[in-house]
Formats: sequence, structure tokens, C-alpha cells
Amino acid sequence: QAFRAALYRWVVAQAFASPCFIAPVAMPESATLKKSAILQSYIDNGDVVGICVSGGLDSKTVALRLRLAGVKVKCFTADIGQPDEDDINDVVKKMSPCGVETIVVDLKDEIAEGAFEAIACHASYDGGYWQSTGIGRFVTARGLLQAMKKHGCTVLSHGATGRGNDQVRFER
Repeated sequence: QAFRAALYRWVVAQAFASPCFIAPVAMPESATLKKSAILQSYIDNGDVVGICVSGGLDSKTVALRLRLAGVKVKCFTADIGQPDEDDINDVVKKMSPCGVETIVVDLKDEIAEGAFEAIACHASYDGGYWQSTGIGRFVTARGLLQAMKKHGCTVLSHGATGRGNDQVRFER
């Protein structure tokens, strides 16, 4: 519990840190990492863990925890032309205090292709809206997995919390 509290305080502080801050900061002295057999096996096997990230608190916590445990980590985020993202490279900036490489995967052509297919098939949810959300999830998962394989990742992780639909969708 003490570790989780210290880690949470550190990640929250980093989330609100200056955008020009890039260098990783040492964890508080009071924080000690509990040994995990699974993480140790990743280290022993030389596995590279690919994490799907948004740059939010959960993504930062997962990436930092793995890196501090000595696991090789690479983070990935998808650019599907989201209108709520002014600059997709902000995700890279948000993840940088964790000391991990973050790769933006351009999937705008793939989402456009999927949208055209949905329209051609008249794929709508309860007749109310086009299935762009579902297609976006498929395009994102497929595109990020391909990028992870290309970058040598052998283990998939995600930063979704254990309380929401995102976790269920990732783990299906």
C-alpha cells in the first residue's frame, strides 16, 4: 500500500509537471518495488513489453512500474485522427517523464478505409450512429499489434484500469 501511494503521488506530480520537463525523476526513497515472478520472467527471457498508452495516469503508472522493475518497455499510441487530440505527439510528451520510448502509429488511412466500409455496409448502432467507434477499436488494436511486432515486442500490456470497459475490450 505504501508503494502504491508513493507511486500514485509521483505520477500525479509528473502529470502536472512542466511540459518541457523530459528527464525521468527518481522514485521517492520510501517506495520499494515488490518482487514479481512474472516481471522477473520477462527480465530473464529478455522480453520487451509493448504497452498501449494514452498518456494518462494509468498508462504512466503501468509504464513506470514495469521500467522500474527492470523490464524493457516500449509504449505505443494510435493516431486515427481523433478530433479531441489537438496534437497526438502530446502523448509522447506526457509519457516522457516515465523514461520510456513512446511511438505514435499513424493509422488515419486505416480508419478512413474502415469508415468507408461501414458506410457501404450501412453499419450503424441501433440506427443512430455509424459504427466508427467499434471500427476505431479494431483499427487501433490491429495497427498497434503490428507496430509492436515490428519493434520487437514479445508481451502485450495496456494501461486501462481494472474498472472499465476498456480493460474488457483489450482482454477479449
